[in-house]
Amino acid sequence: MVDILQIKKKILIIGYGAMGKKYENALKKNFLIDIYDKNKKIRNVNINKINLKKNTNKYYFAIISTPANSHLKYCSICAKAGLNFIVEKPLFIKKNGWHDVLNHIKKNKIVTSVAYPRRYGKAYNFIKKLIKSGKIGNLKIIKSNYSQNFRILRKDYKKIYYSNENNSGGIIYDALSHHLNLQSFYGGKIKNITKVKKRLEFKDVKVSDTGIVIIKFKKNILGLIFGNQFQSPNIDEIEFVGSKKNLIYNRIDNKLFLAWDKKKKIIKSFNENYENLFKSQLDDFLKCLRNRSLPKTTVAEEWDNLIKLK
Repeated sequence: MVDILQIKKKILIIGYGAMGKKYENALKKNFLIDIYDKNKKIRNVNINKINLKKNTNKYYFAIISTPANSHLKYCSICAKAGLNFIVEKPLFIKKNGWHDVLNHIKKNKIVTSVAYPRRYGKAYNFIKKLIKSGKIGNLKIIKSNYSQNFRILRKDYKKIYYSNENNSGGIIYDALSHHLNLQSFYGGKIKNITKVKKRLEFKDVKVSDTGIVIIKFKKNILGLIFGNQFQSPNIDEIEFVGSKKNLIYNRIDNKLFLAWDKKKKIIKSFNENYENLFKSQLDDFLKCLRNRSLPKTTVAEEWDNLIKLK
């Protein structure tokens, strides 16, 4: 059933690139949508000429899908106006100026979410329940291996955000930030992070194509993330090392394994893709708006993780 507020209010999409269009396609059936994009000639509103604080009741929430270097500006506009919002990842490249935004979010009691869809996957939530039940003993280490040939997936990589680190380009913010967010879903608060990034293969952009991230969690858990964006075949695997057994999830094959001693067996198969996770994330955000509850990744948590990644 469509929430009555959805009928009365519009959604404001800020930024009409690939993700902005994706959000519009997902929401236009049940919502009226206004779009603002300073670089594209489309039907839009001029966010610089409307007083969002006076027009908050006009909008149900906002979606910020601009490059990361402009997230501070638009998050600040929404937070000061008391408008709930989703912002694309990563939250920032430069950390200065965000305390004011966090204070306004808290003061105005608004619901905010950073768009990391992996936390909404059935497989990842099933794994969390297994770990909590003691299936592998005490969680000690989380290892992620994520590698792909990004040049095939995005043939326009030289022309888009990816080619500029200030726009969240390069492997750390483009890809490995997803895995950092996922690991903290299990490991909890982060104590500190060490990272190494290199450009090993890409000759036509000046961003790193290979990265390693080492995480120390406050719960005495270690995290390791490795990735590169030039190899084939695509690998996307996360392993949870416990004091008794290990869990290994292969996202490409959608299979979860339990391993111990010299044994390894499939304990569950899943049937999910990115579109499923994207939809679940949006559905959950709408639920959080109705219940005034916290989404799986808040702006405050993302801020805390990213300042340690800097």
